[in-house]
Amino acid sequence: MDTEFYVEIVLLGILHWALAVMVLRDLASRERVLGGRKAPWVVLIVFVSFAGSVLYLLCHPRAFFGNEEE
Repeated sequence: MDTEFYVEIVLLGILHWALAVMVLRDLASRERVLGGRKAPWVVLIVFVSFAGSVLYLLCHPRAFFGNEEE
């Protein structure tokens, strides 16, 4: 395995954790979330890597509709 492969893995890891921190902060600050419980979202965001963060953003009501609340 060459150095480029390791650099890509490190950069993807940094991207994942930066995005995870952003969405976990947002999740902590919200009163209501899709599904009604925050714990499954935390598990999904942290353990299902990049896909969990992206899925949370897609389910976030303000992602597509501005500042409207549910």
